Amino acid sequence: MLVPLVVGTPPAPIVRAAPIQDSPIALSIRTRAGTKRITCVLDGHRARTCERNPTFKARPGRHTVAVRALDARGRASSARRVTIVVPARAPAAVRVGGEPVGIAAADGVIWVSGGSSGTVTAVDATTRRVAASVQVGGQLGGVAATADGSAAWVSDFGGGSVVRIDPVHHTVAQRIAVGGQPTALIPQLDGALWVGNLEGYVDRIGPSSRTRILLTSGVSVLLATRGLLWAGLQNGSAVAVDPTTRTPTGSAASVSRDVDAIADSPGGLWVSTFGGTAALVDPDTRLVKRRVKLPSRGSGISVGGGSVWASAYDSALVVRLDPTTGALLGAVHTGAQPRESLVVGNTLWVCNQADGTITPISL
Repeated sequence: MLVPLVVGTPPAPIVRAAPIQDSPIALSIRTRAGTKRITCVLDGHRARTCERNPTFKARPGRHTVAVRALDARGRASSARRVTIVVPARAPAAVRVGGEPVGIAAADGVIWVSGGSSGTVTAVDATTRRVAASVQVGGQLGGVAATADGSAAWVSDFGGGSVVRIDPVHHTVAQRIAVGGQPTALIPQLDGALWVGNLEGYVDRIGPSSRTRILLTSGVSVLLATRGLLWAGLQNGSAVAVDPTTRTPTGSAASVSRDVDAIADSPGGLWVSTFGGTAALVDPDTRLVKRRVKLPSRGSGISVGGGSVWASAYDSALVVRLDPTTGALLGAVHTGAQPRESLVVGNTLWVCNQADGTITPISL
């Protein structure tokens, strides 16, 4: 007895596309034996016959393209889907000059550290205009402001000191030597100023005493949250310091090379690294729950508007991530070399190191 030969559908094509692209977006399709033609469907619209390297015009946002192979009898393969994000155009930037690397806010003022320019700039958050510039000198790093707006602090990375700025008269009010290469600052924590240092320690500077806490690597960033002081280290880990006992507590969270920024979210701590990774860390177990490969080296990271916003330093982008899954939801163009970022109200402010601007992005 002869059994009829059942011929199946053609094999699905292989589809590749960069996950973030400006319009028109492009795909690369490779077919297999038995394919007569290819169809593509953008965002559920009508299928169209497409070439092996098709392009599609698309608005800013998240798009899905489904690709199928058809044989000579018109039978279709299963769909291969790719998701592509088209970035939004860069909003109008505020020119502050210098090489903006650090940003802070208090009392309606955005404070920007100008890197090698030695200048700290005050920007009115409402009018988005420069209100004042303070010449501090040196190679500036992190900047911070007290919650009541009574002072702004900036680290002189090159000069081994931290500087207090009078926000009323826009003058240098105090300079404190700390040695090494000071980076991030947290004022008014436990009644003191806390200063991270690339030499591998954190200084607590109180009204009448100082404490130095030694860590395993250079400190790039500090974040005070959940009753602890979190330090992002050059060796790729995040560690917690108890501000009461002034000692490290618990195990280190191992993330990826060169932790550059930390932000708190309801689901845990989001960490960005200059090695190009964003990661969600459980602050209790100190384990990484999610890892996301960024388009390029990572720098600033912020949480706002229900999303995580990560700076992609070499791509002139801020990417928007789902705070729970880490899925890529969107992207926005910025100025060149975006660094630290900060959410104030419904606006994300991003420092652009290479072009002397800060970009305000509406959330």
